[in-house]
Amino acid sequence: MTDPTTLDSSRRLIERQYGRPLHQLTYDTIPRPGRDHDPVLSAALNLYDGLRETSARLTEARQKVRQLLDEGHDSTVDGTTRLLNLAQDIHALTTRHVTETRALGDLLGAHRPSLPLPCAAPTSLYAADDLETLLPLARRIAAGSPHLSRAMLGPALRAHGIRVSNQRLGALLNRLRTETFLGAAA
Repeated sequence: MTDPTTLDSSRRLIERQYGRPLHQLTYDTIPRPGRDHDPVLSAALNLYDGLRETSARLTEARQKVRQLLDEGHDSTVDGTTRLLNLAQDIHALTTRHVTETRALGDLLGAHRPSLPLPCAAPTSLYAADDLETLLPLARRIAAGSPHLSRAMLGPALRAHGIRVSNQRLGALLNRLRTETFLGAAA
């Protein structure tokens, strides 16, 4: 038995984003000539599959702990070691489960910022030519928001009068996430 709440809400999030049931969306990820391929959908479905697998492994580990406790925990070193190993597995799987759930939500823009976004009065939209010119503004926007997502950054840039394509927005998000990761690692 997997965690039905997280899996169901993740499935509903994907279905709501794309307007079709999950089983139909899986068919849409097959590349075909003359048809656009949506890399975000492929990534979302891969994350969802990973989430399902992690949930199943987490449930299995929890059931093993219950089974050991129901059989009567022997106080030998071997019995204690088995329980400690299972507890470590459960901790690692729970961390992975939370990470995968957040990644799927971030990918699909499920997390809305709680703070108002910094914005200037939009005079007219202009297309951004260079990623480097967008970075200072994008960094300021990201610093004022608890979650860095496509759904947060795109509207904030438009509020500043900047129009950005999905491809450029994705590249900008990758750059900001890399900077954030490298900054946190330092």
